[in-house]
Amino acid sequence: MTRSDDWSDLSLTWADPAADEPGAVRADAALIRSVRRRDLLARLNFASELVGGGVVIAVVVWASIRTDLPWPVNVAAFAFIAFGMGLTLWSRRGDPGVLTETPEAVLRSAIAQARTGERWAAAGVANSIAAFAFLGVMQMLVPPSHDSLEVIPAFVVFLLACIAACIAHARRCRRRKRAHEAALAALEAG
Repeated sequence: MTRSDDWSDLSLTWADPAADEPGAVRADAALIRSVRRRDLLARLNFASELVGGGVVIAVVVWASIRTDLPWPVNVAAFAFIAFGMGLTLWSRRGDPGVLTETPEAVLRSAIAQARTGERWAAAGVANSIAAFAFLGVMQMLVPPSHDSLEVIPAFVVFLLACIAACIAHARRCRRRKRAHEAALAALEAG
């Protein structure tokens, strides 16, 4: 059997749920469901990050108008928000969407999703580090009250937990990407 015949047989098995190898079809259908689910979750997360950024911008504009905070506080807040929203856009760049026409297309979609997940995790770490810097700047620009001093340790713990979660997410994405790349290589070697 030639390579093109192997590809045709695999494509038929992929497309036909009543094919002779139902176990393989179920596994392929599970991968398609997983890719679609991850795509939906990533799109919802992306939208929530952009909407959340817009809400924070509105709050900062409102606080700028209604309070007598020094202008460096407003500049720092806008810079932090812009940085976070820029990271959101960067992490989703080059999103191919869900491609399910062939086994190769699904694996390429899954690999692209894993890469996006790695970028999202890196953006989360960068944003958490920027939040530490923003917290420090705010402490220098605005005299801390007794209440804010009590809350700072909770923010530090929260940001450290965010960094740990992002690092764990990046590891999972790298494992998934390697597995999908190996499956794609095996498929192409056919």
